Amino acid sequence: MIKWLTIFLISTLTVINTDEIVKVNTQKVIVKAGLDSVINIAIEIKNGYHIQANKVENQFIPTTLEIKNDREITIKNKIFPPAKKFKLKGTDQYLNVYDGIFEISILFTTKKEVRKGLHHLYGQLNYQACDSMRCLFPKSIEFLLEVELR
Repeated sequence: MIKWLTIFLISTLTVINTDEIVKVNTQKVIVKAGLDSVINIAIEIKNGYHIQANKVENQFIPTTLEIKNDREITIKNKIFPPAKKFKLKGTDQYLNVYDGIFEISILFTTKKEVRKGLHHLYGQLNYQACDSMRCLFPKSIEFLLEVELR
């Protein structure tokens, strides 16, 4: 009886692979030394899911983007797209969310005197993914941005 109960419990456990819900896509950027430029990061959310926007109301966890500066490159600003409104089932409440594919723009500047060549900026996207019924635990995705200075 205990063996059957254990098998039943294991077979009814639902595991969601959150690695497949949110993807970060980047491309190498080439820029001349001393100039301002933009890196666009494409975020892809699996169909049926959304993540909280960068500006949220109430107790929800906002999406944030962290980028570490390089000695030659300084981050000036991060521009998130406008949020979409998502109606929470069973309530009159609307949430600010992102879904589908969207871009976050990173404005940066480089020093005039730089070490030319490939530079790496380390980034991290922090988010909480949800479907229409529940929210998953907050998660982070680390990624690498390549900037070639000429």
